[in-house]
Amino acid sequence: MDEKFIKIFNAYRIDLFRLIYSYTLNINDSKDILQETFMQLYKNILFLPDDELLIKKWLIRVSINKSKNFNKCFWKRKIINYEEDNKFNSFSNLKTNIEIFDILNFLEKKYRIPIYLYYFEGYNISEIASILKISESAIKMRMKRAKDLLKKEMEKV
Repeated sequence: MDEKFIKIFNAYRIDLFRLIYSYTLNINDSKDILQETFMQLYKNILFLPDDELLIKKWLIRVSINKSKNFNKCFWKRKIINYEEDNKFNSFSNLKTNIEIFDILNFLEKKYRIPIYLYYFEGYNISEIASILKISESAIKMRMKRAKDLLKKEMEKV
């Protein structure tokens, strides 16, 4: 069991961290949610199928749910985000992608998440619709609007 957990952890921790960060926009909160996600995996690992694709989808769903719950909590609404300049201390290999996340950060979550899942995780429209539990046409429209917003933002620079 521990070997399976370690294998899954090493395979998906960075992808899940990126996804969670796209919800929270805070390094420390993202690390906490990532830890909670893997604690949930550890508790349920015996009940999950051996198919890695299904495990990854399950982890993404858990990460999204935990991120949404975190954003709804009282403390999240009442605190001000003070990030250290030294970002991604234990995730140093993510430093090269921080510029991409900075560009995407100005998008609303409803636009940012489908873009992330499509371009960074490689999911297709129907899979994203299934993961986010909204229609495919809504995903397509959100991605179109996100691309339009990104285009306008890039033209300003």
